Amino acid sequence: MTDSVAIEQKKQAVGQVIAKYLTAVKTWDEEAFRETFHPKANIQHYYVKGDEIKTITLDEFVASIGSLHAKYDNAEEKAREIEVQIVDHLASVRVAFSFVMGPRALDGQDLFNLAFCKGEWKIIHKSYYL
Repeated sequence: MTDSVAIEQKKQAVGQVIAKYLTAVKTWDEEAFRETFHPKANIQHYYVKGDEIKTITLDEFVASIGSLHAKYDNAEEKAREIEVQIVDHLASVRVAFSFVMGPRALDGQDLFNLAFCKGEWKIIHKSYYL
């Protein structure tokens, strides 16, 4: 297998994790959502208006997404563009998105870091802004 074929296979596998993440957000499948993350993952939200960074745990992020689904009939992150870069056992993914909450939609960007650990790609860090 050539290096370029191996990299493409890794990119496809990483893309499947991101697709599972996006589907889990849309349908609010908490179990599938958690499965995309490493249990020790952290999430950072950059507040553009306040020029602040807030770091939260995976549990706090799960609660946040769950609360959006409780508040709105629909809460969905719609990817407009996905870029995947591979460096050995690490991946970096940029997702330009619109987050739809009821009648509102906010544009933002996700930056995911994934690691290939115990035979699976897992999100180990997510930074984003809306």
